[in-house]
Amino acid sequence: MITRREAVGSIALGASAYGLVAKAAAPAEYWPSLTGWDAIEPTAAGFDAQRLSAAVDAAMADRSSDVVVLRGGKIVAERYAADSNVDRKQQIASAAKSMISVLVGVCIDQDKIKSIDQSAADFIVPWRGTPKAQITIRHLLTMTSGLDDKGLALRGIAGDQFAINAAAPQMAPPGTRWAYQTAMFHLLYHVVAHAAGEPFEAFAARNLTGPLGMQHTDWVTSQGQAASGPVTNYYTAACSGRDLARFGLMALRGGRWAGKRIVSASYLKQATSPSQALNPSYGFLWWENARPGFGAEEAVRGSAALRFDGSPPDTFAALGAGVQAVLVVPSLDLVVIRQGQPPGPKMLPALLAATCAAIRT
Repeated sequence: MITRREAVGSIALGASAYGLVAKAAAPAEYWPSLTGWDAIEPTAAGFDAQRLSAAVDAAMADRSSDVVVLRGGKIVAERYAADSNVDRKQQIASAAKSMISVLVGVCIDQDKIKSIDQSAADFIVPWRGTPKAQITIRHLLTMTSGLDDKGLALRGIAGDQFAINAAAPQMAPPGTRWAYQTAMFHLLYHVVAHAAGEPFEAFAARNLTGPLGMQHTDWVTSQGQAASGPVTNYYTAACSGRDLARFGLMALRGGRWAGKRIVSASYLKQATSPSQALNPSYGFLWWENARPGFGAEEAVRGSAALRFDGSPPDTFAALGAGVQAVLVVPSLDLVVIRQGQPPGPKMLPALLAATCAAIRT
């Protein structure tokens, strides 16, 4: 059992070539405890140890602060830069979108939201009785609301972020335009809180971060001033690499954690699959590799491509600016976490492809 203190530094890591292999009886599922996480040698996990180590070396050399690799839920490789450590919280930017997607699914599972096709106006009062009542939860999850986010701030808002963003003008009918819009996504923090009937952080702690044991995670907020008084504006989360690995392992296991259902398997499957034809590489605030599509900064009229060329088609990911990443490959029982400063443009797909290719069995 590896404690947090013992994990600082590097643990050898491994990955697999994907293909058909004979399978023995499946071992019992492994789940980390609150205080420790089992490690397994790369060769025992089916990796070519040298190839896996080379993949991690390359990622660390390209401005990564930490890389964590899991197979079968156990740590196969874990490495930290000199200025980082196993407990360090780092802002994950838009990778937090995938956490909010899961919390929307939890609200649906608990009948707090009727379905993804419920009007968002049921939770965003200023939209009621207006054309914006046609915007559904699905539209907010898939970046197809048609709202215009031009000029909207993404951090440090002095006023009421929720009211400001909800007032954005309609640019196109809902469902007819895909555009990566973080300001519109921010509305979902408030939708979850309104649906749950309690503060967002309390609901998230009870239904996601608490059950997963994410003890080194904080929500990044600021205090704003609304007409009715102070409000909390939500932007993203700050997580340790291991906390992101816990989130990734939950997703790998279809929404389960240590015998507890976090979110329904059917919702998570929809969330990590192509959600619309406008950008088939986007699910419900998750990126996926099943079909070519467009990245956050690419024009929809550009050349479509797979998000993770060289990796299995069932790969899906939570991604944030600066390449904060939770990469999940169910067919290989694999989770890869990367945090750090912005790297070269091909680092992330190269890391994942090299890790997958290092898996032998």
